[in-house]
Amino acid sequence: MHKRKYGKMTVSAWLNSEMEQSNPIVMVVIGVLLTIVALLVRAGVGSPYETIHAMGIAEIIPPVWIMTLLWTLSFLIVGCAAGFVLAFRTCGRDTEKYRGGMFFVLLAVLEICWYPLFFGAHLVFLSALASILILCLALTVTFSFYRVTKFAGMLLLLHDVWLVYMLILNFAVLFRA
Repeated sequence: MHKRKYGKMTVSAWLNSEMEQSNPIVMVVIGVLLTIVALLVRAGVGSPYETIHAMGIAEIIPPVWIMTLLWTLSFLIVGCAAGFVLAFRTCGRDTEKYRGGMFFVLLAVLEICWYPLFFGAHLVFLSALASILILCLALTVTFSFYRVTKFAGMLLLLHDVWLVYMLILNFAVLFRA
């Protein structure tokens, strides 16, 4: 049924086997819902342009449209990974699945709260501390999800790279302020 090359499963065969164990609809729904919540919070707080210019940090950060796109994609990736794991038919890995799910909820709430802290309240130090906690939670979620399914863990690695970059930017702004 699955193509094997040199005794190993191909990437497409591996993805098919992973997808058979989960419900992609749940994955997409949770990803889209988390993204919508994040965009609603951003709309409530307002555009970051005023904060960026008021803090004088426009020259040390990438263009806002790129940051907004990557920020939005990160929520979509995290939500999709969580949906994939929560709908995954585990084989004795339920503890990891639900522990990762609980940490995912904490991660999502904290990530959504970061935007108003930084761009709404201009609390740069507190947002830097939140960034550290977000990265720690994200790594915990990544390891928990990876133990359930490697696909979700690999998706979250993209998110973790983004968080490291955001942490570096957050500290650059903190030390500049």
